[in-house]
Amino acid sequence: MKYLICLIPLFISSLVYGDAHPGNVEPVKIEPITKVTYDHSFYAEQAEAWKEQTTNGENEADAWLNYYKAARYANMFADSLAKKYDLDAIVGSMPTTMANTFEFNYILYAHENDMTAKYQHLLRAHDLAPERLDSYHSMINYYVVEGNDEMVAKYGKALFEAGEFPPSLMAWNYNVLASVEKNAILLTHGDNDTYPAWVLQQVKNTRNDVEVLNISFLMYDEYRERVFSEMGLIPISSDDYPSYQDMYLAIARRFAQQADRPVYFATSIPQFIRKELGDSLYLVGMAFKYSETPFDNVAFLKNNFENKFLKDHLRIQLEPDTGSNVVANMNMHYLPGIITLRNHYVDSGESTKAGDLVPIIRTIAKKAGKEAYISQYLGDNNSDNKEFVTAISVRSLQKGMAVVRKNLYAGITEVTNEQYDAFLMDLLKNKEFELLDKCKSPKTNWRSLLPDKFQHLSDAQLFTNGHPDDGLAPVQNISHEAAVEYCKWTTKVYNNSTDKKKEYGKVKFRLPSEEEWEYAAHGERTAPYPWGGFYYRNSKGCFLFNTEVSGEEPCDDCSDKAKTPDRDGSFFPVNGDAYFPNDFGLYNCSGNVAEMIDVQGVAKGGSWEDRPDDSKIISVKKYTAPSPAIGFRVFMEVK
Repeated sequence: MKYLICLIPLFISSLVYGDAHPGNVEPVKIEPITKVTYDHSFYAEQAEAWKEQTTNGENEADAWLNYYKAARYANMFADSLAKKYDLDAIVGSMPTTMANTFEFNYILYAHENDMTAKYQHLLRAHDLAPERLDSYHSMINYYVVEGNDEMVAKYGKALFEAGEFPPSLMAWNYNVLASVEKNAILLTHGDNDTYPAWVLQQVKNTRNDVEVLNISFLMYDEYRERVFSEMGLIPISSDDYPSYQDMYLAIARRFAQQADRPVYFATSIPQFIRKELGDSLYLVGMAFKYSETPFDNVAFLKNNFENKFLKDHLRIQLEPDTGSNVVANMNMHYLPGIITLRNHYVDSGESTKAGDLVPIIRTIAKKAGKEAYISQYLGDNNSDNKEFVTAISVRSLQKGMAVVRKNLYAGITEVTNEQYDAFLMDLLKNKEFELLDKCKSPKTNWRSLLPDKFQHLSDAQLFTNGHPDDGLAPVQNISHEAAVEYCKWTTKVYNNSTDKKKEYGKVKFRLPSEEEWEYAAHGERTAPYPWGGFYYRNSKGCFLFNTEVSGEEPCDDCSDKAKTPDRDGSFFPVNGDAYFPNDFGLYNCSGNVAEMIDVQGVAKGGSWEDRPDDSKIISVKKYTAPSPAIGFRVFMEVK
């Protein structure tokens, strides 16, 4: 058992807290998102509130700093439809009368891209107000790059003594350091998985044998060149890698493949790193060990958790934690390892140890607002042993699955109306009326969704290639919770079946993680679309999937152009097996309906209403309620 890769994206997805904020917004200090995060609307409202304060004259510099930070964070959390702030314009509008203030120079530091100029602004800001803790993280950054451990310790100690690092975050980083072997290299990614680790080393003399390196810092040419030289790694140039992600991956590979010390990655590293190195990453606690040779990582995981980790903060919070929602997000990184360990205890017959982990799992999930989703990983289903009737055949469940990885299968089509109706009929026959109400799928008035210019079309023209309510078209307009219940029900149907043609003993039907979904959609290729191409038309100009192209010219070979103003074959969803499948045999991973994953509010691949550029494999479609453009595809995990 390597690690539960399927859990990682769910457990480390960003937690953005959207507290209620009234119409008359009072400006409040904008804390760094490493301490607390809110949603886009909060930051947008605060940006407007602070913008008004910049003209009041009183505390002008402070108002500009908060205005810039709120606008920057609003952009960071904005979706494709939200207003974006022009940060260049904000910086350019700052009055020169502020030039000798900390705030003015700190804003310039935050906004500057050139590293030399950036650090000049930082040092100027710090000289103007050396007591301001705002700059201390950045000063640590500067002195790490400069290689001045004494100054790193100075500013780290000041932050630690000022209580800037929540206790639970310090414990989190302690456990990351405890996860790695002696003299290891530990590669990290962000602020909260790096600064506290450095403070533990420099201030508390904890695991000084470990070299903690932040990959983001290694993007700085001068710093990377020095570190690579000290470690005997072959240099790499940013000129050879066109994108940030490519450079990031190159740095990760260089350490993994050339370092003469054990190499570990914190569990907080980006998903694309885990995807690239996945076959050689082994979860050993709060870090992945890179190893090209398989080994029993569960033994290391067990030893780390039982004998090395600080765990009291996972059971109960005994003191105020100033970064509670950020810490809750960070603590979700514990769950893949803890659930892996729980499964090991169950398989080993250590039921007491397995049971002891359940309250910890639930506490972590509750604080992060993930209670509704953790139950599927714990195998919760209080009615599994209850007698029930079903019209769903085991053969129909296993027939429509295609293998994408060892013991992991994906539905060849999105779940169809026919399949979902069978599930609803099961609920009705078993008098599961509460579930039935939760999982209902209201019919969509498709014609009402047409633009005015197409309202004149007859049904024959509108539904030339089938109606979206046909049995083989994908179900849509259901909630994420309903999709989860469908998976739980079909899991129960399959596992309780005694059908002689049942191919597997126990399975779990579930929604995929984002990483699993993208892997399945790519079909082991790397192109942006499932068919392995970079374009959404073929050589004749025909559209290759069901997307929003009604304004484009039809292909040269299209006949009856007047009958197909949709251009790609349909205005709305078509049968699940329309168009060509990918190399795994999966249909419509781009377009048709966007597909839910295990994170609520996130769907992948675009839909019939999205433009081609928004219907690539990496495309994310956000939703807050059921939508005619969103359905789901079931994945099957064989136990």
